[in-house]
Amino acid sequence: MCTPVGHALAGVVVGLAVSRQAPPVGPWKELAFLALVSQTPDLDFLPGLMLGSVELYHHGLSHSLGFAGLAGLACAALGWRWGQAVRWGSLGALLYLVHVLLDYTTVSPRGIPLWWPLSDLRLLADTPFFVDVWRRPWGWPLVWHNLGAVGLETAVLGPPAALALWWRRRWWQTPALTAGASRP
Repeated sequence: MCTPVGHALAGVVVGLAVSRQAPPVGPWKELAFLALVSQTPDLDFLPGLMLGSVELYHHGLSHSLGFAGLAGLACAALGWRWGQAVRWGSLGALLYLVHVLLDYTTVSPRGIPLWWPLSDLRLLADTPFFVDVWRRPWGWPLVWHNLGAVGLETAVLGPPAALALWWRRRWWQTPALTAGASRP
C-alpha cells in the first residue's frame, strides 16, 4: 500500500484535474476534502486496530470497486447541500478508486479484491511500481524504508500535484472570472 502522502497527492492531482467548477467550500477546504476522501479506503485499519491486529481487515472489501460506489453515494449526500450531488458523488467515487488503484500498483503480499462485488479474486499488478509500507519490526531500517517510499511517491506524484495547483490557481484568477463571468 502507498503511504498517506502518496494517496493525498494522488487525490489532489485527480481531483483538481477533473474539477472545473469553483468549490462551494473554498480552495483550502477543497484540498482537504480531496486529500481526506482519497484516504478513506484505509479506514479499514480501525477495526483491526481495535482488535489488536492492524492488518486484520486491511486491503479487504474496502479496497474495491463496490466500496468506491458507496463512497460516491456518501459524497453525493454531502454535495446535495450545495446542489452538486452528481459532481461530488462522481468525484468521491473517483478519488476512492484512485486510492484502490494506487494500492493495486504497490508491492503487497495479499493483493486487493479490486472487482468486488463482481469477483472475490485478489489482484496485484504484475509489475508493482510503488513500495509497500513497513510496520514492523520497529527500528532504523523501517524508518529508512518508509522514508524512501514517501520519497518515491513525492517524486512521482508531487510534480503533477504542484502543476494541478498552479493550473487551478491560474484558471480561477483570470480577469473574466473576477468580472463575474463563469467558466464553461
